[in-house]
Amino acid sequence: MGMGHDKNKVSIVIAHYNAGNYIRKALDSLVRQTMSQDDFEVIIVDDKSTEPLDIIQGYECKIKHLRIIVEEQNHGYPSIPRNHGIAKAHGTFIMLMDQDDNLADDTLLTFYKFAGNDSDVIIGKYAEGKMYNGTQVPFRSGTNIKDANIITDHILSTLAPHKMYRRAMLNQYDIRFPDSSYIPVEEDQVFNMKVYSASRKISILADKDYYYWNQRRDFGNLGKSLSYTYNEPWKYLNILSEVFNIVEASPNWSLLQQSKLKAMYIGRPFNSSYTNVIEIIKLQKNEQERENLIIGLRDIINERMSSQSISEVGQESRWMVLGIKHGMNYEELSLIEAELSSG
Repeated sequence: MGMGHDKNKVSIVIAHYNAGNYIRKALDSLVRQTMSQDDFEVIIVDDKSTEPLDIIQGYECKIKHLRIIVEEQNHGYPSIPRNHGIAKAHGTFIMLMDQDDNLADDTLLTFYKFAGNDSDVIIGKYAEGKMYNGTQVPFRSGTNIKDANIITDHILSTLAPHKMYRRAMLNQYDIRFPDSSYIPVEEDQVFNMKVYSASRKISILADKDYYYWNQRRDFGNLGKSLSYTYNEPWKYLNILSEVFNIVEASPNWSLLQQSKLKAMYIGRPFNSSYTNVIEIIKLQKNEQERENLIIGLRDIINERMSSQSISEVGQESRWMVLGIKHGMNYEELSLIEAELSSG
């Protein structure tokens, strides 16, 4: 992974669609970076906006290396635009940002220095903005960790894409965002699980806020909320299968770690809109779809989770995994949930 061929230290990739004035905050924060303008490039990948790009073009005199790439067709999801930005990047690292967000002034320089030659992903503390719905677990201690432990340092609770990634690692392991026809929801989880599975070192910077998550997590005002939900069985089954594939294929994780990570993933609370697997089952359109999802989950649990792995699922979710495994239907699972929540 030689450093010789990289034109820049960091490439910032922003998927954009009709952000209007909202993108000023992101670009102004890039103008203010303490890293020299010679050392980073900004790649805006526009998902064929219907509005002109004059606001972004206005920054061509303020950001030395600013490139605008316009997609030939609108995708409606950030995955493909981000992939195109990653493919066109020249930096040693790639920093993914969303169009409404902004960075602390020293984010790029601090991340780059902390990474050194051996960190493949840098996770900086998120500031809790108005619409923030992530989790702060990995950052609570306020401690910077150079070589974080995937299990004990709660890395699985930060699967958002606003991180800095070593470009050579992304390319070596062919890590890209999945197509929305295969994974239309939480595509960043699949991307980051693959990153974590391949990284030599995962680093956490938690001493202060670095990334300001301002508004909507959903790729700006793209109005994709209807499709951006686990409302059909295949959507959750695909993501779960894919995450398990990644865990099992990791060049770095032992069988013990793989078992634990599957348990952590299937048992994790998602974000504020979906708390856990039972909530995803509830989102299905009708009884048939709910049962189809349960049957699909039962197959995955039976084929891919050992009894050891199931015993490591967090207590609040373990009953549900066991219930699905042992043939319970939606009604029975709902009754257990109601009993448990009433104490």
